[in-house]
Amino acid sequence: MTGQVVVSVPVAKRLIALAIYGMPEVREARERGKIVLKAGTTVAALAELFGVPPLRLGGRIAADGARTAKRLVEAPHIVLIEGGQWRCVDGCLAEELATMDSGDLFITGANALDRHGTAGLMAGLAGGGAAGKALSMLNSEGIQTIVAVGLEKLIPGSIADICRKAGRGRVDRSMGMAVGLLPLFGRVVTEKEALEMMTGAAVTVLGAGGVDGAEGATTMLVEGTEEQVDKAFALIAAQAGRPAVGAPESFASCGEGGYYCARHVGCIYRRRGKGDE
Repeated sequence: MTGQVVVSVPVAKRLIALAIYGMPEVREARERGKIVLKAGTTVAALAELFGVPPLRLGGRIAADGARTAKRLVEAPHIVLIEGGQWRCVDGCLAEELATMDSGDLFITGANALDRHGTAGLMAGLAGGGAAGKALSMLNSEGIQTIVAVGLEKLIPGSIADICRKAGRGRVDRSMGMAVGLLPLFGRVVTEKEALEMMTGAAVTVLGAGGVDGAEGATTMLVEGTEEQVDKAFALIAAQAGRPAVGAPESFASCGEGGYYCARHVGCIYRRRGKGDE
C-alpha cells in the first residue's frame, strides 16, 4: 500500500523528537549512560519527552535575519541527563564531555544538511559559543552524536565547501548577526528517517514547500502494509497543531542594544539603530 503525506515543519520537529526518543541507543543511554541535549526547537521537543523543563532557545533565523534571544533568560540551554535526572551544563559542557564515553550520546539540531548527509551548525559567537568549542571532543572521544534536522534545512553544495567560504570575520554586512558554519558528524535523523523508524515503512521524499502554513513542508510517499501506512497518517495527525516548545521568554528575538550586541558582528540593524529594544 502507498500513502502520500505532507509533513509541515512544526510537525516534522515533533516526529523527529519522537523517533529519537525511541531509538535503541537512546534507550540504552537513558538506562546506563549520559545524554547531552543542546537546545534548538527540535531538541526542545525531545527534552519535553525526557521530562526536562522548556529549554532556552538561542540563535535562530527570523524573517529579518540571523537573530538570538532578546535577553538572557534563566532557563537552561544545554542539559545533561543521567539516571533519570537532568542538570544544566551551560557553563561546564567541555568538562562534562570529558567524562563521557562511546556509550553516551550528544544530541543537537542543525541549520544545514547537504546532499552527502553532513550537517552544519551556524555559529554567531566566537568559536560557536560553549557548544561550538566543545564539538571537537565529540570526535576525539568517540561520543555518539545524533543530529535532529528537518529536510527544510537541505541545501545545495557541500558543508565542507561552505565552511571554507563562511566565517563571521569575512562578512562585511549582515541581516542580523554574521555567522560561520561548523560541521557536525553523526547520525542524521530527518522526518523521513523518523517515519521509517516509527512505522517500518519505506519513505520517499516527493517534493518540498507549500503555502498556508506548509512553507518548508515535505511531501512524501509512504510504502508498506496498510497498518504501517495508517500508522504514519496517525503519527502526523497526532502532532498537527501542537505549539512550539521552548522557554517562552526566549522566543522573542534580539534587537539593537540587546544583551548580545557586543558579541555579534556585521549586523546592519545595530549600525542603523533599528531594533526592538
